[in-house]
Amino acid sequence: MTDRGLSISFVADAAAEGGYEARIAASGHVATRDANWHDLFNALVWLRYPRVKAAMNARHCIEIGNRPGGDRGPVRDALTQFDEDGLVLVTDDAALIDALRSHRWREALFERRRSVERAALHVIGHALMEKALAPHFGLCAKALYLHADEAPTDTETLDGWLAARIADGRWPQSPRELKPLPVLGLPGMTPANTDPAYFDDTRQFRPLPAKRR
Repeated sequence: MTDRGLSISFVADAAAEGGYEARIAASGHVATRDANWHDLFNALVWLRYPRVKAAMNARHCIEIGNRPGGDRGPVRDALTQFDEDGLVLVTDDAALIDALRSHRWREALFERRRSVERAALHVIGHALMEKALAPHFGLCAKALYLHADEAPTDTETLDGWLAARIADGRWPQSPRELKPLPVLGLPGMTPANTDPAYFDDTRQFRPLPAKRR
């Protein structure tokens, strides 16, 4: 359902009076093309994380109303990036979060591999799912890292928890709150990442820029 209580339906007609987000808010109709992976994954995310998707839609509409000149602004940019390529990782290993945020990729994804395997991964980005059908070198998610003391791990509770923060404007404020996560470093994505040397390739596992250290 939308935040206005309208049932969501997936419709083939892509015409969107007032824009894609405005149409969803006004009618509950999500434009969905036939035989299209991108739109299929979008529908699946709506079904699995309905409150997050509804909260993002409502926040988009608020931001559109606040910016009549057409400027998207940092909040909408962040929401769009998260909607397309977002991933939430919830772990009880604070050292893993620190290593990920600091781009210490070998430590995070190889040395702390068991922590990554135990972590709850919530894939929100429907474009990320589509890309994962044939993962390309350098494939990167836009990640939100959370400690298990702060956020729930199960899908249904996480859906409500994150939706509440999006709805009340606590998150996100800008794309800078989303962190890069090289997807091919995750366990199971490629046999190559069982070799620690795999994480030394800075074309894919880029160090943290000096200005952010």
